[in-house]
Amino acid sequence: MFKTNEDIRDIFFGNISTLFKKKKDLYILTNDADVFAFKDIKKNKRFLDVGVCEQNLVNIAAGLASQKKKVIIFGFCNFLIHRAFEQIKINIASMNLPVNIVGIGPGFSFPYDGPTHHATQDISNINSLPEFEIINISEPNLANYVSKNILQNKSPTYIRIDKGIFPSQKFDNFGKGYNFFHKNKNNKKIIISSGYFSHKAFEIAKKHKSFDLLNIYKIKINTKFFLKDVKQYKEIIFYDENTYEGGITPIILKILLKAKKNFKVYYKLAPSKQIFLYSQSREDLLKKLKIDQKNFERFLKNLDS
Repeated sequence: MFKTNEDIRDIFFGNISTLFKKKKDLYILTNDADVFAFKDIKKNKRFLDVGVCEQNLVNIAAGLASQKKKVIIFGFCNFLIHRAFEQIKINIASMNLPVNIVGIGPGFSFPYDGPTHHATQDISNINSLPEFEIINISEPNLANYVSKNILQNKSPTYIRIDKGIFPSQKFDNFGKGYNFFHKNKNNKKIIISSGYFSHKAFEIAKKHKSFDLLNIYKIKINTKFFLKDVKQYKEIIFYDENTYEGGITPIILKILLKAKKNFKVYYKLAPSKQIFLYSQSREDLLKKLKIDQKNFERFLKNLDS
């Protein structure tokens, strides 16, 4: 298992930097974003900072990809996905070009920048484009694996990567699109989460052992495996930093309908409204929204009582 005290962004972009130096047909484009790992490649002619004009950035990326170049875009989730959605839809998705869009700042990971940087609806936006794969990274093993294999992606891919140092978790089959952080064959209740919140839920699941925990890291999960793995449960709790409409919840619920089983379903999610909050701390902002770890633990205790 990959063990490190590095920020997962440094793992991810460090591997991308190594690939860039080896692959002379790889282009990296950004919208005036910056990462430490790219400091020694920024002056290369294949590294293009097009400035704050995301639509043009996507147009350039699509043009390069149409000429068989390998292309990685990176920048803040909201600015790339929402501001340039039409160009992503028509020029990348419709053409099924293997462009990798790497979004930094998922969820409330940049709380001090306010609502312009709160990415709680980008998953649903990109998920509306059937050509796209979506990967949500908040763990070093996954950051290492996805970045090292990024050029193997054959279709458009949106990769969300959180920031910070996170504990390693095992995943034995990347193609499944999910892994269990905690599992007991006798449990009847399961928490389904993704990204940053999966680590919050893991701390709780270790204490409240009657709850299993499943982390979704690919939005297009393997339905056959998933339905087999969840058939033992009677109650499902969604814990997500995104809104109901904007995150994993309706996507997974749609799959659960195929199980033809009456699950009891509960939710602890970001409010379904535009959130005009600023904070110096992600945890403080989550507390204000009542979706922090302590609030979720109280929520589970009520279910378990």
